[in-house]
Amino acid sequence: MHILSACDYPTTAWKNGGGTTRQILISPPGATLEDFDYRISMASVASDGPFSHFSGVDRQLLLLDGKGLLLQRGDGSRSLLQQHSQPLAFAGEEAITSQLQDGPVSDFNVMTRRSRYRQQTERLTVQGKQHVHSDDEVLLVMLAAGSTLDVYREDGRHCQLGLHDALWQEMAVGLTLFCAERADVIVVRLNRQSAA
Repeated sequence: MHILSACDYPTTAWKNGGGTTRQILISPPGATLEDFDYRISMASVASDGPFSHFSGVDRQLLLLDGKGLLLQRGDGSRSLLQQHSQPLAFAGEEAITSQLQDGPVSDFNVMTRRSRYRQQTERLTVQGKQHVHSDDEVLLVMLAAGSTLDVYREDGRHCQLGLHDALWQEMAVGLTLFCAERADVIVVRLNRQSAA
């Protein structure tokens, strides 16, 4: 079990000046955008513009803060990301242009190399206790909104997460989440692709 503190996430500015990215987790350690197996990050989006092209990568995106982000998709359809909506899944090769709805937003982004990992991302509302079953190779839990979140593992270990802190584990150990008031929690499950 590893605790990832939001204050330690490295931040990089976009080349086009349209925002910044805070990297939560990348594998293997030290990987770049060209050779990662998976990458989990948050981004602050300050202007409209096209998404970066990631060949061979599956993505899921959800909104953390802001009024909304409208995505013009490659097939001509549109998808509106808003707070509390479930993640939007799409291929990294898809041509997508984003348009802010009413000011800057921040989002949560999961990217997996399609040939190596498959992903499942969901947003949970936790009030009181909630169990998260895990038989996954990689599990990440992040507090997206709320003051604190207590996390108890089936093996007896415990931690408390602050806003945007995350718990990351590479063991199939179930968790119990607890928040006395209300918390918005993101759960990411990653598993290796089976050989063909």
